[in-house]
Amino acid sequence: MNGNPHKNQEIFLSAQIIISALEQLRENRYSFAKHIHKSIEIYLIRTGCCSMDIGSRKVLCTAGDFILIPPNTVHSFYLETDHICTFGHIHFDPDPFSRWYLDHAEPYPLDLITALIFSCSSHFKLPADGKIAFLTDEIIKETANGDSSSLTLANLHLAELMLYLIRLRQADSPVLTGPGNRTPDYIRYVSYAISYIHANYTEKILIHDIADRLNISIRYLSKVFFQHMNLTILNYINIYRVNQAIELMLDTDLTLTHIAVLIGLKDSQHFSKLFRSIIGLSPSRYRKLLLKEMKAEAGER
Repeated sequence: MNGNPHKNQEIFLSAQIIISALEQLRENRYSFAKHIHKSIEIYLIRTGCCSMDIGSRKVLCTAGDFILIPPNTVHSFYLETDHICTFGHIHFDPDPFSRWYLDHAEPYPLDLITALIFSCSSHFKLPADGKIAFLTDEIIKETANGDSSSLTLANLHLAELMLYLIRLRQADSPVLTGPGNRTPDYIRYVSYAISYIHANYTEKILIHDIADRLNISIRYLSKVFFQHMNLTILNYINIYRVNQAIELMLDTDLTLTHIAVLIGLKDSQHFSKLFRSIIGLSPSRYRKLLLKEMKAEAGER
């Protein structure tokens, strides 16, 4: 395997990792359709209830529930009653934390985000205990302060929250090993496959190329990937490409045809078909919907 591509990159503790951290209110049977993004999303439900479709699962959330949705996960948010739902809501960029390493195993050490993803599968949902509630509240409070020391504290609270969640799942999903021990091989295989996809999604990706680099069989790689990601490798590639497309749709004026080429697809027709199969809407309609939602959220800040 190649070495970790993130090694030796500088990390600034006061970096703008948190995209948004707000107290929010939704009412009148509010609904936000299926979507995906690169950020990690956190909810702490204060009052009322809401529903989310996360992957293939419907998740009902009530007051006191904590929910974390990892990146590249298709999900929606909606209210099934006329009651008000209030919640703390955090979006943050996982990339800097992918350079916070939890062991020294070579050639691919375990980073914080990989450990979190392996611990939570499609999502975390659990009643918020005192520590989870405190850390979530502190992240929102320090982000609102906005100065360098506050952003540093918010980022450190995020890291502590993720490590705490991993520890809670350690008995069922052991990803952290003792001093001097290697991360289990199957975790490193899936982690490498994910990194390979992220680095090469603009080109044609063949599963046997990944397996050859790992010196394992396609069958074994496909098996462990599905066991730990709840997706086939091909499904993950498609979801990741659509996620990249959404970023381009929001941040640029590129045509859908150009976006299709940039994410490694042959034409806009193929792109539209793939997009609709994952999100349930056409790319053009989704672009309008998401831009409207972003403007509404910006007005709350």
